[in-house]
Amino acid sequence: MVCVFVGGMVTFSFIHTCSESPAACPAKHKQRFPVAFPHDMHMESFDCEACHHDYDDKKNNVLDTMELYSGNEDIMCSSCHASDNKINTQEAFHRQCIGCHNEEATMNKAVAPIMCNECHRPEAMTPTEHEMIIRG
Repeated sequence: MVCVFVGGMVTFSFIHTCSESPAACPAKHKQRFPVAFPHDMHMESFDCEACHHDYDDKKNNVLDTMELYSGNEDIMCSSCHASDNKINTQEAFHRQCIGCHNEEATMNKAVAPIMCNECHRPEAMTPTEHEMIIRG
């Protein structure tokens, strides 16, 4: 199955938990560089449902893949993972990305980045046309 979620750059934004004053922000919430996420590369290797999900009460992914198209704001992580949600946007990205990267590394399938600075890099400030920016 091919996802149609390829048109143009899409910008995801983390909901920063210390937005009122950076000085009041705890050390654990330090602002990092954004992530230049290579969406096209991931689409070549994984099914869309590996990342995009809509879980029912039995934890089955019941996502309608016809909803995965460029410009559909309902498929963006922040549409469900808001700051007042059980799992906010930043935590959702970290669980999804780092969880998968650790699994890939454990299985020796790929050399996926697992350290913060391997994803949060200055190069993300000038992404390529095949990358989406995830701000954090």
